[in-house]
Amino acid sequence: MQINPKESNSLLDSALNYHFPEYSEEQGIQKVVAFGDHSHKCPIYVKQTPSCTAGCPAGNDIRAWLTLVQHSEKRKRSWQESYELAWHEASKTTPFPAVCGRVCPHPCETKCNRSKKDDGAVNISSFERFIGDYGIRAGLRHKKLTTEIKDKKIAIIGAGPAGLSCAFQLARRGFQATVFEAFAQPGGMLRYGIPPYRLPRNILDGEIDAIVKTGVKIICNTVIGIDKSLDQLAAEFDKIFIGIGAHKGVQLGVAGEEAPNVFSAVRFLRMINSGEPVQLGTKVLVVGGGHSALVIARVARRLGAEVTVLYRRTIVEMPATEEEVSEALDEGVEIRYLIAPVGIRTENGRAVAVLCTQMKLGDLDKTGRRRPIPVEDSHIIVECTALILAISQRPDWKDAKRYVSANGWLKPDKDWSIDESMYAGGDVISPDRVTTAIGHGRLAAERIAASLEGKPFQPPNYSEIITEEKLRLSYYEKRERNERHWMPVNNRFDGTIDLEIDFGITEEQFRAEALRCMSCGLCFECNQCMIYCPQHAISEFPDNPVGQVMYTDYTKCIGCHICALTCPCGYIQMGMGEGL
Repeated sequence: MQINPKESNSLLDSALNYHFPEYSEEQGIQKVVAFGDHSHKCPIYVKQTPSCTAGCPAGNDIRAWLTLVQHSEKRKRSWQESYELAWHEASKTTPFPAVCGRVCPHPCETKCNRSKKDDGAVNISSFERFIGDYGIRAGLRHKKLTTEIKDKKIAIIGAGPAGLSCAFQLARRGFQATVFEAFAQPGGMLRYGIPPYRLPRNILDGEIDAIVKTGVKIICNTVIGIDKSLDQLAAEFDKIFIGIGAHKGVQLGVAGEEAPNVFSAVRFLRMINSGEPVQLGTKVLVVGGGHSALVIARVARRLGAEVTVLYRRTIVEMPATEEEVSEALDEGVEIRYLIAPVGIRTENGRAVAVLCTQMKLGDLDKTGRRRPIPVEDSHIIVECTALILAISQRPDWKDAKRYVSANGWLKPDKDWSIDESMYAGGDVISPDRVTTAIGHGRLAAERIAASLEGKPFQPPNYSEIITEEKLRLSYYEKRERNERHWMPVNNRFDGTIDLEIDFGITEEQFRAEALRCMSCGLCFECNQCMIYCPQHAISEFPDNPVGQVMYTDYTKCIGCHICALTCPCGYIQMGMGEGL
């Protein structure tokens, strides 16, 4: 690469006037071992947490996935070898990349620093989906951390994302994990709460099958608290993880809710996803503004109904993502804001209309949103042939009720335990994303494993989160601009819910998205520091892992700071080491 003399001079001028803060070992900064007597600051290499990982509830090392593919040619790997490596890297924290690539609202992308450079964040969700789909097609097997089969047994209650994630991580560590599932098939809300147009069943089954092959045993049609008591389970197993999800709908508390054409969100989706016949008629009302409300509305549209969503706040406060709202509107769903149901009118035992009141927004409530306030004398009647309430949901506790806290949910401590042998995670703590439940399951499994082995658990020491102001974004402008690749959306309705809505990105687009990653906080071998160092103090070790390739000869370093200023990804900082 040619050095630009003007930029070199500019960088040197900046270096002479640049102030770097002091760093300490306590901040996770490695020491610099120097040779000779120096009093100036020299470069230190600080691996930082990328913003995408900081925004991921599952704790996925997204940067590692992307750079593994990005460096395929540099590492002389075939693309397929890199795809497989990326899949195994993903499985360290999640057994569900193909699932989450379809259903996660991707908060990681909201944090992605790439969006500060061009038209959008790296398309992490599509990238994750491609990795997961590749793993299923190639029949990849998860790598276990040990070949030893340990004599400790753990029972997991609930085969949803939290329970399966917990069982998977325990099996990887050699423990015997048995999952007890109340429904006929495993998956929890992944199967019974998400329709096939968002999550094809062959994809879900493929990733569950890979979990089972790690040694996890799943027993379905078994309700703990009916078929087997929690106490019996405690006597048989060394530890128990409760991940039963929240499969019980919350009602409005008004007359008429007992009508057969009034459904809770979880009941409606369970019937749909179980293949039970549902008579909706032609005019469906959905109450709520979250993800479930929009999913239900889109299911009802696919079954031929006119659908109106009633939400008591405005679009600004709506929990559903902008993408979900936009796609629902494109499909013909009507959304009426600032309106709330207060009663149900029935005829011949069936709901035929909903009595609603107009709302206005007041001060902020504890959720940080403006509180909806009824407007006096503003009642209206909205007719319907079916009413679906997507306002909230709760777990069906049964024997686990003894552990419920004062707030109505399970409240584990910092070790994810609710007593000496009982752990919990997922929607039993509070309804949230699939990725959140996956993260809960992994975190609990790590603590369970440490407890069973009699070892103190050492949580990972996450480094500082690197944000865009710590990057040299001008470097990335030199590279050929790659626009974000979007998934085409299939809006065709065929009277079923089996036609997948998103087609995914192509293999070429997948590779292009990997190249868009800026490797925030970790060396990606751009060689800028080596090129610009006036003392030729920096060299590389090409055989070292990504992020550990640069080497500084501190006997040559004069502390000019140019290497830190030229580093695009913020990996190089200036600090005082021993003897410096």
